[in-house]
Amino acid sequence: MPRKILISFLGTGVYANRESREYKTAHYHLGENDLGEHTFVAAALEQHYGIHSTFLIGTAHSMWEEVYRWHRENDSLPVDDDVYFEISEGCEKANHKSELNIPHKEDVEEVLGNDSKVVLIKYGITEEEVRENINIILELEHFLKSGDELIVDVTHSFRSHPLFMMNLLLYLKNVSKKRIKISHIHYGMLEISRELDYVPILELKSIMDINDWITGAYSFSQFGNAYMISKLIEPEKKNVATLLNEFSNLMNLNHLFAIRNVAQRLSSIKNTDYSTRLPGMIITPIVDNFINTFKPNTKKKDSVFQLKVARWQLNHRKYAQAFLTLSESIVTFVCEENGINSSLFDNRKMAKDALRNNSCSPLGCDQQLRNLYKRIKDLRNATAHAIKTNTDLNSMLSTLKDVTEQLEEIIN
Repeated sequence: MPRKILISFLGTGVYANRESREYKTAHYHLGENDLGEHTFVAAALEQHYGIHSTFLIGTAHSMWEEVYRWHRENDSLPVDDDVYFEISEGCEKANHKSELNIPHKEDVEEVLGNDSKVVLIKYGITEEEVRENINIILELEHFLKSGDELIVDVTHSFRSHPLFMMNLLLYLKNVSKKRIKISHIHYGMLEISRELDYVPILELKSIMDINDWITGAYSFSQFGNAYMISKLIEPEKKNVATLLNEFSNLMNLNHLFAIRNVAQRLSSIKNTDYSTRLPGMIITPIVDNFINTFKPNTKKKDSVFQLKVARWQLNHRKYAQAFLTLSESIVTFVCEENGINSSLFDNRKMAKDALRNNSCSPLGCDQQLRNLYKRIKDLRNATAHAIKTNTDLNSMLSTLKDVTEQLEEIIN
């Protein structure tokens, strides 16, 4: 059964009575659920979600004695006054110069239960401390198991600390091989408690959704892969999702004639209305960029379109595809110059024969084109068929760029 892991920040707390060191409680609500009064949010969330393990993150000055007291009492166990006051005294004296340690750390972890962790971090005053804190929080991934469900609370501690948590969440979501489900990101809105007489605990998981859109936008604009964008928009606009998937598949197949057809249809989704602004802000400008780059709706020849695709592939470092597209655009251009249909296999074969200076081909071909085709084809074969070549990497890329520029001069 998957574990429910709570990662929460712990602050210094507010005293209800400074002399008796009693912490002030707040009444927490999560949606329609009244979670009762607690001195820190993690206590409320542990009970609400039935948490298996808690990773509490705080400084040496945080209210660790209250964590110890609450869990002992919640488990109907007696509070060891000596342990409580030693933790309290140590944390009260701690400051930004203190070592990352608290008295009776093991006792606090024990009352948290089930492999829970006390995670001590710096205040984050200097850049060095910020880097150290990021590394400490990222290391929490080692304690997570595949299939864990993660619930995150960013209510307490310094406002800068939750920003470090985003590094871990983004790593878990986009990089880690562990299948970690991030089910909730919560924030207890303490600042509004005077108006409401309770503290609403907000759901902020939409922050991760925005990150998905940003990641998807990068993948779409840089590599022509709209798969993530398609998945995000599918529940609302299935037709848009289907078209973006088709475009991505054809770009990755490098199906040049079909790419032009689907690129022409991209215009149809430019003015789509969405329930929120974000999809339109991302999809529309990227689609506009593809249309303006490829110009698929113009009456220009296929060779021109294919050359534009090759240039885009070169600029976006899709070199293997650029080699192939460039060589095919030369073949298409020879067909067009000889007035034959460039989409037919036999016609393209005759064009290739002409480019190889094969006397059997009835087609005419400029010698400059033959030279360019040979230069690009040899390197294309080397990359496509894993043929060993004496040409070094920089020379290959230089040739690709040079042939692209020369062909642009000829075709355009």
